[in-house]
Amino acid sequence: MSDIASAYRRDYSKWALFAALSACLLLVIYADERFLVVAGDPEWAHIARFKWLLLPHGIFGAMALLTGPLQFSDRIRSTYPVVHRWTGRMYVGAVCLVAAPLGMYIGVHFEPRTIYVEQYFQAGLWWLTTAIAFYCILNRQIAQHKIWMMRSYGFCLVFVLSRVPDAFTHMTDQQLGDVLWSLVIVALVAPDVILLWRERMRASARRRGIM
Repeated sequence: MSDIASAYRRDYSKWALFAALSACLLLVIYADERFLVVAGDPEWAHIARFKWLLLPHGIFGAMALLTGPLQFSDRIRSTYPVVHRWTGRMYVGAVCLVAAPLGMYIGVHFEPRTIYVEQYFQAGLWWLTTAIAFYCILNRQIAQHKIWMMRSYGFCLVFVLSRVPDAFTHMTDQQLGDVLWSLVIVALVAPDVILLWRERMRASARRRGIM
């Protein structure tokens, strides 16, 4: 019984996390992406030079953002393995072939100089973590695949989380750079912290079951 209760608690925490991230996404769409439906928005002047690069970057980045959570569903992975595999291939293809390379090019050539170096690390590590996750699953290294996929999706979420402050304040270029560097570090470290915490919760549940 304790194992079942523990599983429900883990599922609840996972869904709560994705619910919070969904709320952040809606906030970002409202505060930062309204130019997509407002023709006179001043953001168009900023993206005019690279809008045709931004279009495929945005489409495939959105594909990665939406298919990524499906990779962390235990139910889909166990009940619908074909869906899990194909959405995983879509995620890897979207990131490695389009979104990350274009993100690096756009960031380096068209964004503020204060985040020039950060863009290499952000987009480069997004590509690298995704490629490593793909390599691990091809070699049946399931545990390593899981943690590298978590890191990859962490970099995917940098797009969303770095824009949340725009709903409340206007960041300077320096502040934007500080936020982006902070999120790069979190994307690398957070998966290990989450997995350690979940393992501790499972160990605690097992001890309570024995008692």
